[in-house]
Order: sequence, then structure tokens, then C-alpha cells
Amino acid sequence: MFINVERKAQKLFNTYQQAMSEEAVAGALANPLFSWHATYYTAKRKKNMIFLNDATTMAIVLFDVNAKNKQTIKERFEKQLAIIWQELGLSAESLADYLAIGGDWQISKMIHPLQIKTITKFYKNVIKPQAKTIVSEIDLAKALVKKVQQKGRIYVGKDETVKIIEMAQPFNIKHVNFEELYLKEITNKLRRLSQLDGEDLTADEVDNVIQQIQDENNQLLDLFLVDAKSNYSAKTVRRYRDNLRFYLNEWAAYRLSTIFNIYVHSSVDELEFHGVDKTERTNIKASLKKLAKYLKDKNIISDNEYDDILVYTQKDSVDLDEEYEDEGEGEGEDQAIEDFLTSLFSESEKLPVVFDSQTDKMLDEYLKSFVALYGLISAQQAYQIIHSQNPSIDKERFDQYIQNKFDEMTMEYCIIDFREAFQNVNIAPEIFIFSPLLIKDGDRLPSFYKHQQGLPYYIPEKEVLIDNNFNPFANISNYQQDLEELLANQYGLSGDDLKGAAFLSLYQLKMSDYELELSSVNKAITKVIVFLNEEHGLSVKQDKANEPLIKLLVLIATNIRRPWNRGWTNYEMLRTKDIAELFSEMEINLDDPKLSSEIIGGIKAGSINRDELLNFLESSNLPPKVISKLYKQVEKL
Repeated sequence: MFINVERKAQKLFNTYQQAMSEEAVAGALANPLFSWHATYYTAKRKKNMIFLNDATTMAIVLFDVNAKNKQTIKERFEKQLAIIWQELGLSAESLADYLAIGGDWQISKMIHPLQIKTITKFYKNVIKPQAKTIVSEIDLAKALVKKVQQKGRIYVGKDETVKIIEMAQPFNIKHVNFEELYLKEITNKLRRLSQLDGEDLTADEVDNVIQQIQDENNQLLDLFLVDAKSNYSAKTVRRYRDNLRFYLNEWAAYRLSTIFNIYVHSSVDELEFHGVDKTERTNIKASLKKLAKYLKDKNIISDNEYDDILVYTQKDSVDLDEEYEDEGEGEGEDQAIEDFLTSLFSESEKLPVVFDSQTDKMLDEYLKSFVALYGLISAQQAYQIIHSQNPSIDKERFDQYIQNKFDEMTMEYCIIDFREAFQNVNIAPEIFIFSPLLIKDGDRLPSFYKHQQGLPYYIPEKEVLIDNNFNPFANISNYQQDLEELLANQYGLSGDDLKGAAFLSLYQLKMSDYELELSSVNKAITKVIVFLNEEHGLSVKQDKANEPLIKLLVLIATNIRRPWNRGWTNYEMLRTKDIAELFSEMEINLDDPKLSSEIIGGIKAGSINRDELLNFLESSNLPPKVISKLYKQVEKL
């Protein structure tokens, strides 16, 4: 019998035959019905041993195992197994066969880290609640048979446990491939998750789906990496691990994408706009290819799906350092997207001057900053802000300036008339200026638009606004040196570890606050701390010893300006009133209703969108006469 013991528990098994050889590990992998993983948990200062079978729902718990009674572990194990066997309705003869064929115990180190994780969950969710009221090992064994629903790491029913054991009689189980069963369970769940529409989910449900995708990704990667270890060096395997965890969990998952639909919403190339250089993108694509090959070899993905991923992971179609080569491949939507992306980096034809060259250049800087701060803004609102800071800019010539830019696609912004271009997108039929990062995602665009309704615009002084301080692709590298120095001096990181830890910490802070459902600062910082602890072996806690790091992360997180919230930082958002709140604070005289000075000032400054305020009035519960009078006041401003 193969007993694969977690390191902390191995001393309790030192009286049994040790079998650390590769042959023993291979035997356990080939015969999961005869393989168990074991560890202990501590309760009331006593060690309680848990065994979990690698192929079935069978679980055994032994109370109070210690150095004095460790010689009886095997005997107690077999007594418990006999009770479970009986509860499952299996014959005593088959148990005798099982124990005889399993033979002497062969103690080895754990071969599946995931199995230990499962034991931990199993203890927390099943054993611990049962052990509160059950003090007898025999009673607990009977209760677990009724309660447990795990086949190794896959949740199944009790009947399936019996089926697996019966299929194995007389215990020749080569036809039962435990790894395939587990892999199919994970990938089937990822397929289902990839089909969810974020528009149909609440904010909490979206967060839950993201967490589920990340959990399943981690389990998939554990299996893939175990397989990769037999073919590649340890360094290569670590590179695959880091690339895939970063891409699948920190990028694709937040777009509700998995390996099965990454080519729809989660372009690797788009990472270029968030500080990921060409070498990193190339490494991510190479790692995705290896994962796809693994899934194809395991018959998880079809040849067509594999080919789709190969196309998706080809050389960057957008590269500032190389000329774009049209190889005649890709048709329809894929080709249109490639053409669009290429146009972002091509030199546009010189446009006619509308005002004068200096003023036209100033307007261009305004539009770049608008897109960086707001992501999406109507031409009408853009004019309202610009005119408030530049009264000499007249509406007619501004409209002409916008019309001239209709066909000019740049990396900074796009201008599109939604009445003509996107008839199926639920956005007001207006001319909009928006980020190219939204152009490929028809689902994200309306969500983005809807999310911003009613929220005032953050508007800095003109000198700041047109000085390109809010470049949409600028990272937060002004904090990177401080973070690197702190990680080096206080935590001893150096070389690639130091650069990687600083970059990915900043990146995670930024991405935690970039999606539609914004994370709190605390949540984002906790995520970074977990990353530093897990990936760089640190032991950061939110205590006084780590206060300098926490303070720096807070400083960074609270100073990120978010287009999703019309340019407000996290700190500012706590104090920013939306239209509904501003309106609720007005003391309305029903006989002579008037807008508050705060709302009037906001409209004149361009921070309040006049159309959104009018829509709010129309849908309010005020008397029609009051709405009419307020409506006229807004129109006059």
C-alpha cells in the first residue's frame, strides 16, 4: 500500500518501510486505489491523522496519534477501513483481497500537493463539523461515509465510490485513469465558466466567478506542471508557471475568460498597453502553446481549438519596432481587428487646420487626456469641458474638428458616431471619443457606459489637463524605484526577483482597480502581499514591522486615477457625490423650484453632464411642473 505523507507528519511513520524511489512514486500514480495521502491536524493539542484515498471517497481519521502509539497506526487504519468497507456495502472477502494485494505499507513523500490541499478543505468542511459532536473513531468513520463526497480531489457521490472499487476487482485498475478524470472535471468547469455573460451577473457574482476561474486555473496548472517536470528543466517549468499564473489569473480571469475563450476577450498583445514588454508577451504566448499542447494530448481540446490557440499565440501583430506584414491570413472579424490595431500605429494623413495649428494641437491633447481619465466621453461633454476652460472655442468649429477626425484611428483615442457604427450597442446615439482598448469588446463598452452614468467628471486645471500627464498607457513607474529600494533593503530581494516583485506588485495594484467592479484599497494590497509571500518566500504581515511597505502600497493604490470612475482616485471617490446625491441635497420649493449653486457650478465647469442630469429629472418622482421648470433651467446653462 502506498502511503504518501506530508513532510510535517513523516516522523510519525518512521517505523514503517520507507519507499522514496521513483519506482514507488510511479507505482502510486499508476494504482491510485492503493494510494493514500496522509497528514495531521491539531485539535486540543493532539495530532489527529487524516488519510484520503487517491481514487475514491474513502477517508480515515485517527485520533491522538503520537510518538508513543505510532506503531499502531497501520492496525488502527485497517480497522477503520473495515468499517468504511462495510458501510459501503462491500464484502469482507473483497477487503481481504484489497489489503493482501496492497501489501506492506510503503511510505513516501506526497506526490500530489493538491491532494494535501484537498485534505485541508476536507478537514475544514467535513471532519471538523462532525468531530464537534462525535468522539468515537468508529462513529466518525460511519458518519464520514454518509457525508464525504470526494473522489480524491473530485466531488462525486457515494455510489461512484462503490463503482470504482467494484470496477477494480480483482484490483487490476490500469483502466481507471485518475488524472484524466480529474483533468476533465477541472476543464469542464472552466468551459462552463467561460460561457458566462458578465452582463447577466451582479457585482458580487462577477467577483465569485473570477475567484472560481482562478481556483480552477490553479488546479489545472498544478496538473500541467507535474506533467511538464518530466520533459523540461526546473527553470523552464518555473517560467511556465509564472507566465501562466500571471496571464490566466491576473489578466484573463478578470475578463471572465479561460483557456477556452482567451482569444475572444483577453489578448496577450493588449498587455503591451499596460507595461508588459515584448519579451514577456512572447514568453506568455510560448507558455500558452505548451499548455494547449498538453490539453490536446489529453484529448481535452479538439484539433480546431488547438489551431485557434496557435493562431492566437503567433508573433505580435502590433509591434512598434517592426513593420506590419499582411500575410493574407485571417478573415472577417479577426482581420478587421488586426487592420484596426495596425492603423493605430500608422502615420495618419495630415488633417486640415480648423482653428489654428496651436489650438488644434491643444484640442488633441485635451482628447488624449479625456480618454485617459474617462475612457469614454461624448463629443458634446468634451466641448462643455473645453469651452469652460477656453471660452473662445466655438461649438460649430469644434464640431468640424471632430468630424475631421472620424476616420483617424490613433493609439490614444478613437472618435465614432454610435448611430452609424454600433447599432447593436446600448449606448446613446451620439458621437463619442473613447479608448481603443474598448473597441474590441462589445460587452465591456455598454457596461462601461452604464457604470459611469450620473458620476461627475474629475477635471484638473487646464495646464495639467493638456500636459499629457494622464497618458492612457503610462504606468506608475514613478513609484517603482521607491518600491524596489524597499524590497531590496527590508526584504533582501535582488536581481530578477527584485525587478519582478516590484513590477508585478505595481501591476496588480493597478489591475485590481482597473476593472468595472472596483476592489477596495485594502483588498488590492492584500492581494499584493499574498503574491509577495507566495512567489518570493516573504512573510509580510500587516503589522508594524512591515508598515513602510503597507504605507507605500496605500500611497500607490489611492493615487491611481481610474477611467472607470471618470478619473477619480479611490480616496476621492469616497467624497465624490453623484447627480442623485447632489439632487437629494437640494431643498426644492415646489412653487418655485431652483437648481442648487453646486449643480449650476458643476454644469458650467463641465464636471456635470447636462444630458445625464436631464435624464435624471425625467425619471424622477417630482411633479411634472417641477420637472419642467428645472429642465428649462438646465437647458439655459
